[in-house]
Amino acid sequence: MVLPSVAVLAIVVGYPVVYTLLLSTQDYNLLGTTPERFVGADNYRKLLEDPTFWLSLRNTAIYTFGSVAIAALLGLALALLTENIGGRHGRAARALLLTPWAVPFVVVAFLFRYMYLQNGGAINALLLATNVIDAPISWLNVSSLALPAVMVTNVWTMTPFFFLLLAAALAGIPNEVIESARVDRARGASLIVHVKLPFLRNALLVSSLLMIIANFNDFAKIWAMTQGGPGYSTTTLVVYVYRLAFENFSIGYASAIGVVWLLLLLAFAVAYLRALRMS
Repeated sequence: MVLPSVAVLAIVVGYPVVYTLLLSTQDYNLLGTTPERFVGADNYRKLLEDPTFWLSLRNTAIYTFGSVAIAALLGLALALLTENIGGRHGRAARALLLTPWAVPFVVVAFLFRYMYLQNGGAINALLLATNVIDAPISWLNVSSLALPAVMVTNVWTMTPFFFLLLAAALAGIPNEVIESARVDRARGASLIVHVKLPFLRNALLVSSLLMIIANFNDFAKIWAMTQGGPGYSTTTLVVYVYRLAFENFSIGYASAIGVVWLLLLLAFAVAYLRALRMS
């Protein structure tokens, strides 16, 4: 009974992985302008000396871990703030907070792209009206600002996911535990730190690992907002592989970077499985 599922996985997942491993050892141009030839580990040696690869890896780490950390903290804060809000108002507040998660990623990307416009963008208009800045800022066209701007978009999208999971975990804390803590005069911050957070540990760990894996593969938001620019300031591994494969048609070198990318994702997948066993 398991055989059909194994066969489908072997075709859909196994074959592309094996073929990518083979391509990573070849000098292969998609246009066919140069003959295909075996180069062994040359592509891997090339990426070790490729500054753009290391820059894209750095951008991926900043984008992924920075976005997940900020979104997790915001989701935790929102879950704690809305924990004791009941009735119709509580349901309405939770539904409103979950709205960003329901909006398609590409729509979110274009929405924030227009908000970041130097002339006519809502963000510049707000900052100018409050005298925070003196002149409009071209958020997505400045190398030092583009990646943080995209991360803000990503955090806005991810925060409802953490809010949903952590709110559910908070609701699952036994009332007896909370009442016992209050009898022992646990209040405010001490109640959160010493009683509630230990119960939220597994939910935070699992949700964070899931979002790390998802952000490593995030292409739509970055490409729709900046296409990896200006320059390579917002180029992550997935964007760099796309450019190499479908703009430069360097399939062999792109496959080598894809293999490294796959190994990194496997490491996070193993960590996720271990976290599930511990939970």
